[in-house]
Amino acid sequence: EGDEAGVRSALDRGARPEVTVPIDAGESWSLLTVAAFKGHEHLLSLLLQAGLSIEGGGTTDITPLMMAAQYGHAQTVKALLDLRGNPLAMDSRGRTALHFAALKGHQQCVAALLPVTPPTPAHLEAYTPVHLASYRGHVEVLEQLAGAGWPLTARDSDGNTPMHSAAAGGRVTCVQWLVQRGGDTSMQNNAGHTPLDKELVTAVKEGDEAGVRSALDRGARPEVTVPTNAGVSWSLLTVAASKGHEHLLSLLLQAGLSIEGGGTTDRTPLMMAAQNGHAHTVKALLDLRGNPLAMDSDGWTALHFAAWEGHQQCVAALLPVTPPTPAHLEAYTPVHAASYRGHVEVLEQLAGAGWPLTAKNSDGDTPMHCAAAGGRVTCVQWLVQRGGDTSMQNNAGLTPLDQELVTAVREGDEAGVRSALDRGARPEVTVPTNAGVSWSLLTVAASKGHEHLLSLLLQAGLSIEGGGTTDRTPLMMAAQNGHAHTVKALLDLRGNPLAMDSEGWTALHFAAWEGHQQCVAALLPVTPPTPAHLEAHTPVHVASYGGHVEVLEQLAGAGWPLTARDSDGDTPMHFAAAGGRVTCVQWLVQRGGDTSMQNNAGHTPLDQELVTAVEEGDEAGVRSALDRGARPEVTVPTNCWGVMESADCGCQQGPRAPAVSLTAGRVKHRRWRHH
Repeated sequence: EGDEAGVRSALDRGARPEVTVPIDAGESWSLLTVAAFKGHEHLLSLLLQAGLSIEGGGTTDITPLMMAAQYGHAQTVKALLDLRGNPLAMDSRGRTALHFAALKGHQQCVAALLPVTPPTPAHLEAYTPVHLASYRGHVEVLEQLAGAGWPLTARDSDGNTPMHSAAAGGRVTCVQWLVQRGGDTSMQNNAGHTPLDKELVTAVKEGDEAGVRSALDRGARPEVTVPTNAGVSWSLLTVAASKGHEHLLSLLLQAGLSIEGGGTTDRTPLMMAAQNGHAHTVKALLDLRGNPLAMDSDGWTALHFAAWEGHQQCVAALLPVTPPTPAHLEAYTPVHAASYRGHVEVLEQLAGAGWPLTAKNSDGDTPMHCAAAGGRVTCVQWLVQRGGDTSMQNNAGLTPLDQELVTAVREGDEAGVRSALDRGARPEVTVPTNAGVSWSLLTVAASKGHEHLLSLLLQAGLSIEGGGTTDRTPLMMAAQNGHAHTVKALLDLRGNPLAMDSEGWTALHFAAWEGHQQCVAALLPVTPPTPAHLEAHTPVHVASYGGHVEVLEQLAGAGWPLTARDSDGDTPMHFAAAGGRVTCVQWLVQRGGDTSMQNNAGHTPLDQELVTAVEEGDEAGVRSALDRGARPEVTVPTNCWGVMESADCGCQQGPRAPAVSLTAGRVKHRRWRHH
């Protein structure tokens, strides 16, 4: 409230000036930032005397000076500058106080900041205050910035000049002003757009027909494409269709664009209109001869997208021109899509148009499988009422009821699990994974941290040690994913903590690898350092490679040796060095680790650090290792005729093991494979 007497009184009675204030954006501000935001310059000196920083605090990266500039408090800006607030400080997006003042058009704040914010190279390599003033149409601010030497043609990281920004903001007056001062209307940004192209793109996005006509009349190129967040580019017709601007379609087609779109996307304008529920645009595109049978790379037509989203009017418009041909029935049909999303009304439409309700996709899934996988009980019931077969199995051997059970387990839905089991779902089914192995449902539950399902699944007949084709137990999966409560529950249910996978890893290894301290704490009392565990790389090795010093403290406290060697002769210090974990190396040295100990390849930990730095192209790391005594003459053993890549080389051995015979290389390969 700017109550100076109140501030003094509260401070005198012990209020803490360092407290921060949470705001709606999820950040917190210091009290000095709050005062600057409100324009209470009379409080600044008092708060600074109380110990606050002129640069603010809390979790925000916006300084008090930025805040005052953004909200147009010119007197506060001047006061903060007098108190040595830093006008060159930048937030995480590279914006200074001058950027904020220019964005908002606060000319007095701009005037105060210009003498202390010169156009340095650091400020000119990104989005400048000139870009911001141009985008918002503040010609008066542009006059100020130009007068202070700020260039009017600087490019941001996307190659946009201020004229591009003005065009993107629809600021015609700014564009004209920049042209009068030598701006080049033909300059292209990284996407290949001139300012005039940018103006056209903005007009299309906003559905501004007059703006589109004006830009085209002045030479904007209708064939430019627009990059998207998905990494593909769209034609302007696709943009218009996705926005539902059907009034622009004929105009853009007359300008030479294709009804089927363009750019690098394989989705047509009709698909985009259908996906976004623009029924009038769908009808307009069909009237303009858009092809409803066109398919994207996944075999989806516009009808698929409409069915997926549940847009009934779009479905109604597309059904008469999208019959269930054999080509559409050999893959994922619109019926599958609607079933997975639970759109019963769309299913009614599709069934009425002759789309079969029992077609199988390439995985052997029927629409009922999809409905079950999506947890759409109403859809399953609807399909059963229309003759759907609940016993039909997909390629993985799952019935729709099995699929329902799998989905319920994945989501931790205990009621759903009970319901599926009560109706005959088979608990012994396994779930294929992306790694090419299959898991039992108990393993799935453990990996998700659903400890409340464990007893129920065990009562249904599953094994505490899992199943399927994986060699990982449920306990290992819970430990790897950091589910400490699930780890404890599995131990209480007699899960075996000493079980090992094919590479000799126990649940403790997985917990140590990921740095999950609570899981490590639960497993340590039941996983002693027995000889069997000490003949390979131990949990100490994997924690060292991951840089988990706190886990090393736990392991050492439980008696795990810090100098054990694996089959390649590597100690934990070799692992820490290979992982570039300097803190771990230092920790191990402080506890008696020997930096001169060689592995089977003749490498010391320091040599190992050097080898890793060379492999990764880390020049600073190479210099550091050499400066500390690493031997540059060490050699690196390879396999498969010296080829050092770990991908398939085309020889008859098949995909190779990691090429460099360093334990760290194998650990990394092992981790990739399992993930």
